[in-house]
Amino acid sequence: MKASYNWLETYVKPDLPAQELAQRFTAVGLAVDAVTAADGDFIFDFDLTTNRPDALCHFGLAREAAVLTGTRLSFPDIHLTEQAVSGGPAVHVQIAAPDLCHRYAARLIQGVRVGPSPDWLVRRLAAVGQRSINNIVDVTNFVLLELGHPLHAFDFERLAGRRIVVRTANPGETLVTLDGVQRTLTPDMLMICDAERPVAVAGVMGGAESEISVATTQVLLESAWFTPSTVRRTARQLGLHTEASRRFERGADFENVRRAIDRCAQLIVEVAGGVVVGGPVDVIARTRTPHTVRLRHARIAALTGVEVTPSRAADILTGLGFELVTEDEGESEWIVPGFRVDVSIEEDLIEEVVRHVGYDAIPATLPGWNDAGGYLPGEEKRRTLRQTLLAHGFHEAISFSWCSGETLAATGAPGGRRIANPLDQQENELRTSLLPGLLTAVARNFRFGTEDVRLFEMGKVFHTVDGQLTEKECLALATAGRAMPEDWRGQPAAESFHTLKGMLELLCDAVRCPAVTIAAPAADSAVTGFLPGQVALLQIGGQPVGRLGRVSQALAAHFDFKLPVYVAELELATLLSGATTFSAYRPLPRYPRVERDISALFDATLPLAGIQDFIGSLAIPELEQVRLRDIFTGAQIPAGQRAITLNLWYRAADRTLTDEEVSERHRQVVEALCAHLGATIR
Repeated sequence: MKASYNWLETYVKPDLPAQELAQRFTAVGLAVDAVTAADGDFIFDFDLTTNRPDALCHFGLAREAAVLTGTRLSFPDIHLTEQAVSGGPAVHVQIAAPDLCHRYAARLIQGVRVGPSPDWLVRRLAAVGQRSINNIVDVTNFVLLELGHPLHAFDFERLAGRRIVVRTANPGETLVTLDGVQRTLTPDMLMICDAERPVAVAGVMGGAESEISVATTQVLLESAWFTPSTVRRTARQLGLHTEASRRFERGADFENVRRAIDRCAQLIVEVAGGVVVGGPVDVIARTRTPHTVRLRHARIAALTGVEVTPSRAADILTGLGFELVTEDEGESEWIVPGFRVDVSIEEDLIEEVVRHVGYDAIPATLPGWNDAGGYLPGEEKRRTLRQTLLAHGFHEAISFSWCSGETLAATGAPGGRRIANPLDQQENELRTSLLPGLLTAVARNFRFGTEDVRLFEMGKVFHTVDGQLTEKECLALATAGRAMPEDWRGQPAAESFHTLKGMLELLCDAVRCPAVTIAAPAADSAVTGFLPGQVALLQIGGQPVGRLGRVSQALAAHFDFKLPVYVAELELATLLSGATTFSAYRPLPRYPRVERDISALFDATLPLAGIQDFIGSLAIPELEQVRLRDIFTGAQIPAGQRAITLNLWYRAADRTLTDEEVSERHRQVVEALCAHLGATIR
């Protein structure tokens, strides 16, 4: 919000340079981003928090300045000469939606002359970035910026039936607003209507059919209090955010309704002539009980460490508009003014006192702590997972929690909950998978020329279960390009299905979780987003936790990938809270191992893990380890088979094995592979 220094001086004489006053405002929580000199004036650019609607006007800021500088606050006297009217009120007001409109006041002014505003009014508005329209509209804008209460002026002769009805819109009703746009209304929108039709969107904008024009001679002024939620909802649905809605949706002052309309009527008579007909029609549908808050003086020091005398605290609160009700020894009770919607409990009163005493008066001490620190559940394992991934060349990606439904469908993830008011209309669903954001990061790396990519993301995904939104924490990995400069054969090693699977096994080992295993999808099922034949379902302890594989051609085309990309995604619940395996230590071996190789043809569909598990099931005590040495496929290998070379380690704990013993154990393995797995020794 912009505020004028000269305008503030009409209510308070701060006797401070503009720059110093701006620093004082900022120190008490009303941040001033900039002070600009303009035409013998200084313009403050405030960055106010949403809980301070009382500061969205010059008088509200002057109230703060008066307390800051210890000067007196004053407001021009409001004097109205009202012309008596016979036969009842000049206008009838009916509130048909009392839950949405608690108070509505109206005043009629006859004999006005619509024209240009006087210079003082034009200069006041121009100083804060408002253009002059005409003297009637300019006065309503002036009072809005002066008192913070929005008002609206109708051409009374254009209102049917000399009536105002505050009601919700009927199905199918429309209204052309002052910006010339025809708005389609819904039954949950609060409208200001005459006897026949809507004439304004309550708290947001007036209608074009009843706007003030040069032909207007009778003006009906409106001042009201609408529930913040209905104004906020209507403004969002219509995409129509105005200075009025900005204040109403934060909470207007119920008690300011009468003062604002009287001030506006006074100024209209001064700048446009005319007479005020009768008294105000002030309809109150819901009364307001003043809210009181108790303040225990000892709590100020106990909560903040700041020593404030009771008289100093009382002066601050009184200056800010709070009214003292009772005062006993050590405590007092205060009525909260209607414009302070942010004050409801004792701590709020303490904050008001301390911010004007000065936040720098708070001693720099740490609160006492008698407990021991520690990680939140699962946090130690999360850190271990991150450290392991970083140590193996991965970089962490952080993406938004929303994405497009099209991208979710392309990755094979279920559709997400739609966002009612998304930042980007194309990305309007909560993510049910981390893959859309991670693959977007891979695509960005490719566009900037980085082809060797290792990324991971740890975050929440959102699913709807029985109508309720639930969260799941997941981990996703993506690799592309080269895994390392060269492999054990001296050749560049490309990222592959196997390197990513090995990384998952390392992660399980790092957090001492049962190793991840893979299972092939059913022969007749395709996993969306993955290349057939290069996709697997991940399991830990027999429980499905995710998927792993190469990105399909369709998904690669969606992101414009030119290189193979491998991804894995798994739920973290099992890794973070599952059973923990403990390491069993044993002495270093005293006797040498003997290595033997087996090179054989196996069925191509037989997984390597199955071969290793089978050899382990033979329970040969001297067989220490089974390692993969090579896999070969080609024209020389029969169709449907592949050549696998295994390296076996033999060792005894109590002696050195003889060649005969090793050969015997090795023969048992070879014969078992041939008999049970159909292996053909090469």
